[in-house]
Amino acid sequence: MENIKACATFVLLIIVGIGMVGTAAADPGITMEVTPIDNEVLPGETATYEVNVSYFMTSPSTEHVVLSIDNPIWDYTFDPAEFDINTGESRYSTLSIDVPSDALPGTYTHIVNATATGVLIPIPPPVVITERVTTTVETTVIPEFSTIAIPAAAAIFVLLFVLRRKRA
Repeated sequence: MENIKACATFVLLIIVGIGMVGTAAADPGITMEVTPIDNEVLPGETATYEVNVSYFMTSPSTEHVVLSIDNPIWDYTFDPAEFDINTGESRYSTLSIDVPSDALPGTYTHIVNATATGVLIPIPPPVVITERVTTTVETTVIPEFSTIAIPAAAAIFVLLFVLRRKRA
């Protein structure tokens, strides 16, 4: 009975220890959340998103953040594209993605990056840290009304024509 208690205690300590290590390792210095404002657009329109970057590290107390998109398929802008952020602070930026007028209907994926750089120890040689977080956003290009209306009207016309021939 004593051996069972000792084994159970040992297993519990290992489980708790593994859980603590995973939690500590998963604690980032910056986080980013992207919220769609208008992500379903027609060709030629602009999709917009709100980007929220939060900073949690105590040292360095300030980092410089640069926002970007990996391998962009369309033109985009961040307003602002870069900024300084302090510990415990959140900063917002607006992401605008310009959808070309010849874009085909469908869902397109974009990888948004926030890269933060700060000086951990300022004495020469300075110790610089860089952190990067990424997230994925989707832009849905919806078909224009005419690309739906013309085929639908043609289908209705053919249906009415067939029904009228059956009656005659």
